Amino acid sequence: MRSRVLRLAYAIPPVLAFVGLAVTDESGVVGSTSSVTVSLDGAAQSNRVIAGAIDRVAREHHATVVRMAADRADPTERRTALVTDAPGTIGDQWLRVGYPDFSRSVSTRVRPMSDLDRVDPAGTYELFGDEAARRDLVRAFASAGYGARTESTPLLGRLGIGATVDGVPGLVGVLVLGATTACLVATVGSPRRCAVRRLHGHSTARILRQELGALRTSATVALVGAPLAGVGIWIMNGAAQWPALVAATAVLGAALLTPVVLAHATGVLLACRRPLVDALRGARPPGGVVGLAHAARLVATLLLVSAVSGLVGAEIVARTSGTERDLRAAGTAVQLWITPDPRPIESQAYWDRLGRFAGAALQDHDALLSAVKEVSTGSGSAGVPALFVDAEYLRLQDVRAADGTRIRAGSRPTVWIPEHNRLDPDALVRSLTDWDLRDAPDAARSDITVGYLGTPELWTYPDGGSVRGWLDDAVLVVVPTPATTFSADQLGSWLSTGDVVFRSRAHADRAITAAGVGSEISAVVDVGQAAAETARDARRTVVAQAAAVVSAAVVAVVLAALATSAHRRRHGRARFAKTVAGVHPVQADADLLVVEVVSVAVAAVAAGAAWSRLRPDASWQVSTLDPLTQTATPAALLAIAAAVVVSIGNTVFVTATARRTDRSRGDEAR
Repeated sequence: MRSRVLRLAYAIPPVLAFVGLAVTDESGVVGSTSSVTVSLDGAAQSNRVIAGAIDRVAREHHATVVRMAADRADPTERRTALVTDAPGTIGDQWLRVGYPDFSRSVSTRVRPMSDLDRVDPAGTYELFGDEAARRDLVRAFASAGYGARTESTPLLGRLGIGATVDGVPGLVGVLVLGATTACLVATVGSPRRCAVRRLHGHSTARILRQELGALRTSATVALVGAPLAGVGIWIMNGAAQWPALVAATAVLGAALLTPVVLAHATGVLLACRRPLVDALRGARPPGGVVGLAHAARLVATLLLVSAVSGLVGAEIVARTSGTERDLRAAGTAVQLWITPDPRPIESQAYWDRLGRFAGAALQDHDALLSAVKEVSTGSGSAGVPALFVDAEYLRLQDVRAADGTRIRAGSRPTVWIPEHNRLDPDALVRSLTDWDLRDAPDAARSDITVGYLGTPELWTYPDGGSVRGWLDDAVLVVVPTPATTFSADQLGSWLSTGDVVFRSRAHADRAITAAGVGSEISAVVDVGQAAAETARDARRTVVAQAAAVVSAAVVAVVLAALATSAHRRRHGRARFAKTVAGVHPVQADADLLVVEVVSVAVAAVAAGAAWSRLRPDASWQVSTLDPLTQTATPAALLAIAAAVVVSIGNTVFVTATARRTDRSRGDEAR
């Protein structure tokens, strides 16, 4: 009769295989043969030129090229597939009948590749075509001024699992760790089952075949789960692309089952090498097995700390990107993607020209300034977020002073400090005038007024995930005339990073045409597009990290119980002897209690290390603008709390097993 621990170990892989498809979500394109990752590299041409080159490659090779982008209006549930339309290809079919999504929770809108001018051309393109098509596609991107890195799509990617989501490796790792450790503890740590079979004349090979009959557990779970999964697939998407789903589940299940089978087989072989007499008497588990169980428990605790930190960070990013409030604040604003100059060092005039174009657009109210950066407070080495805005920003965004009045731009720069902030106004103004406003006219620099900000949060238009969309601790610097306050080089830099935002696509097109800078502009992109991409990735990560947290907690508890049970079986007599000698229970179980203390200490050290990596310091290597800096403290506290809860639960188990061990050893003594 096999132990329940072994049956549980063999039940985990098929369950995880079914659940894994929902956890990883549909991030890629089903069936693509290869992918091309594109990045800026030199003098990139406009998106329309790139789209035309992609279409030509697709038609010449009868291939399909796909670029997936999150939908700005609903980034968590909708996405857009930009595809080529070569006649008779799968892209042409999708344009006519739509893309067969895996889940009803994700809706894909199919658009022609010509719509590439609305998104950032840098990113990943999926290719349905042969090796010749892939080479020509790379050359097409290179000729358009983009660097391209290509790779064949792995099997799981072709089956729809797509790119790895943060949290999934931890989820898989902790479950495989728990299953393999359980197999070793249940075989090497309990050799009597194998010893009985050896006593009946069974060979090691026969015992191994009998033990691996535990695979029937996985088969049973798969057979029972398959109809339920099939019904779920039908409800979710009408069984669209069901062959890919079945194949993906089979591949995942086999990959996850392999380490469990190997661990079980290794444990059986080691158990068969134990002396028969000792094994029949229920020999104590080897010290190595007990140590392995304790070590696996510590690893599971570290994975739990990592999963909690990842979950808190992903949740913060998901809540602050692509929400309805973000889209309402962004309105119809667009950002310009700038074509880099092939000679940026020798051609400063290139950036000055862009800066003059940005300044003219700001002066004509076609654009607005929303530049966020970290500035010195003027006191020591501390930094503080600062948002530089102009009159157009204040017209579109409702920003209030501490007395409730709406802030308007005056004739001179104004600095607004958060109401409850303890910054030194004079030191902050000196810091701003010495560095950030150094190019402003002397009259403007000598007459800067200071007020107190009543609005709890300020919206920053550019948001690509590395900068917080909403700032609750930022200084507001109102600059009424950015064109004369900042240098052309500074304005050109802000234009290239999206800090100079145009009010609408029509305003941007009109300004570009009037200034004659069309060749320098690669694309005109909605402000919310980057936030939408960030929100979609973060939401997928939240699901994966939540599953990883639950799994890590369960595995940590199970491994702690396994380690304690193995420890009791190995040191039960010594524990009973201490009890008979009148040793205090705490002292008698000092070794197990030390393990609990070490477990919490390891978790605290890991959480503290993660906290120190995320917290800004005097070196300015970690920016206060990074949204993850807000998660440092709560993530560390929650991670330590999770480890403490697991440790408390196992301490209760230690106490309960102590009484049982003493009772059983006492009965043996009689």
